[in-house]
Amino acid sequence: MLRKFVLAAAIVAATTVGALAAGDHKGKHGGKVVESGHHHLELIAADGSLTLYVRDEADKPEDVAKAKASATVLADGKTEAVELQPAAGGVFNGKGGFKAAKGATVVITLTMPDHKPEQARFKLD
Repeated sequence: MLRKFVLAAAIVAATTVGALAAGDHKGKHGGKVVESGHHHLELIAADGSLTLYVRDEADKPEDVAKAKASATVLADGKTEAVELQPAAGGVFNGKGGFKAAKGATVVITLTMPDHKPEQARFKLD
């Protein structure tokens, strides 16, 4: 258990400075938006459900059919890894047993084809 917590803390600590410096704001779908690498990532979190919208620098949906994304949810002292599945329109969806409580943290790792992995950190309101 301690090992999982240490791993989760390391993931949060490794989150890119650029994603943190860019700040977050409301997106087109009502979620929080964080800039990460060449992408705008919008996260909508509900209990047991994550939806991630990936847009390019011109604010157009990215083709995520061959991309990979995962999330680490840190909530209520627990850590849960969630695989995100690509869908049409630059969207990833994932399900889990987590609670999307205020103060929870979600760390997204996104790997687009032929690009280095990107990370973004979201703090839930």
